[in-house]
Amino acid sequence: MKKYTLADLRTFERNENGFIICPAGDYTAIEKFPECCSFGKWCSFGEDCSFGERCSFGEDCSFGEWCSFGEDCSFGERCSFGEDCSFGKWCSFGEDCSFGEWCSFGKSCSFGKSCSFGEDCSFGEDCKCEQNYEFEKLFQIGYIGSRDDTTQFWLLTDKSILVRCGCFCGNIDEFIEAVKGTHGDTLYAKEYIAAAELAELHFGVKERDHAEK
Repeated sequence: MKKYTLADLRTFERNENGFIICPAGDYTAIEKFPECCSFGKWCSFGEDCSFGERCSFGEDCSFGEWCSFGEDCSFGERCSFGEDCSFGKWCSFGEDCSFGEWCSFGKSCSFGKSCSFGEDCSFGEDCKCEQNYEFEKLFQIGYIGSRDDTTQFWLLTDKSILVRCGCFCGNIDEFIEAVKGTHGDTLYAKEYIAAAELAELHFGVKERDHAEK
């Protein structure tokens, strides 16, 4: 993969909308990028990088720790981010993106399906998770159940809870029903139900007796 420098970046052409067209490559030698950069797939970036507003990134891009992004940046599927990255308002992320611990997101960020988050990530107001639901908080627990993986619980703005567990995505009652239908009274079922009840407790949502449903 070709490694680009800041001198190379200054020679890249702009498209009709004024975006700098940046081909796929290794950009780890550059720490600060201007506004309106457009990167192709499989680009890689080092630590402490900063990007201006309205930058766009293709699929499978990777970023080191402590990167910062301006407003209106967009990211393709399966992008990965290290710890302590910060994102401005209105950033959007494709499916299966992964974020390290302590990442912070500004207002109105949106996330595609099956994104994963490290511990202590923080979200601004009006952020949206998959299916365009607005959420207030994220609680996740792992590694549990038949998948031995993380299960996510999103507290939506209407105080309901959206659950993402593997291919399943639905409200918490639908999740409990699906768990019982798939796992019956096994240890896996008990783990998933306990996780759901813990999420309700964490969010301060009134607990229900799922065992009687």
